[in-house]
Amino acid sequence: MKPLISVVIPVYNVEKYLRQCLDSVINQTYKNIEIICVNDCSTDSSPEILKEYADKITIIKNPKNLGLGLSRNEGIKIANGEFIHCLDSDDWMELNAYEILSKYLDDTIDGIRFTNTSFDETTGKSEAASYFRYEFLYKKVNIYNTPECFRIWNSSAWIKILRKDFILENNLFYNDYRCLEDIEYAMRAALKAKNLIFIEDSLLCYRANRKGSLLTKKAHYIDNIVKDTKWANQIAEALPENVRAEILNYIYELLIHNCLDSYYFKVLPFKKMQEIFINYIDTSFIQNAYTHKLTEKVIADKEIKFFLSYNIKRFLKERFPLLTNNYLRMKKRLLKWMTK
Repeated sequence: MKPLISVVIPVYNVEKYLRQCLDSVINQTYKNIEIICVNDCSTDSSPEILKEYADKITIIKNPKNLGLGLSRNEGIKIANGEFIHCLDSDDWMELNAYEILSKYLDDTIDGIRFTNTSFDETTGKSEAASYFRYEFLYKKVNIYNTPECFRIWNSSAWIKILRKDFILENNLFYNDYRCLEDIEYAMRAALKAKNLIFIEDSLLCYRANRKGSLLTKKAHYIDNIVKDTKWANQIAEALPENVRAEILNYIYELLIHNCLDSYYFKVLPFKKMQEIFINYIDTSFIQNAYTHKLTEKVIADKEIKFFLSYNIKRFLKERFPLLTNNYLRMKKRLLKWMTK
């Protein structure tokens, strides 16, 4: 018998996108699906749109605005499915997505990570993500026997489907962060999972650069990533060295990127950013052979050169895109000439 898949969709002020999201799930080729929409006290016409679909979906309403993570928890609690997919209400699924996923679902699988296509709301351009053909694709793996799989596990909830019993047995519920709520969750899930499958199929369309989305405001939530980094440093001490390396590389790169964004948007002072790196990045780990290029470069350059380089490149890319494109083309030509 085909497993029941519960699709949990938190809804908050997405009247422009909600119908497309719901239609993409309702019209799936795979029919053994329940759809749970959690109205997080929307103030636009989203509740009225949900009522239009009332005969096809389950609607619950939070007593107050809880945020994305806690709204997902409310949906998970009432889900009847053997597997749960948390979908964001401004994204949409390919119509055969759950049919493809169902081929890999059984009671030994804790989770499946699939890929997506990004649709840029500002430019109107679409771009498919890629795994670059890792050898462990379509095989049952975990972070302990295949540590490198964590590099593409990703923090985002919407590109994963998890077994409900796995969620409940390991108390995998989201924290109360208003942004970046899925970073710690991703680490906890990967560390608990015995069998994960990574598939290269692009099953979801992700709406990027949407005005008003949480990601456009992430620079204001630097405290959350600092808390997650402290937690990761603590749990990493008891992990095998190669697993510890993957966890710390993951969290340090996120810490660096979010600090840089906050600094760029004048939310985080430069001196405070330096303090965060000094206090929460384990420099002894950075010197380890396992380290990736980003964290290694930041520490080697004593942060300052890297910050300047990062922000100059970002400024040029945003303000002078034609100049940046010309520069990159010239650089490629020079590299090609030099390697002849």
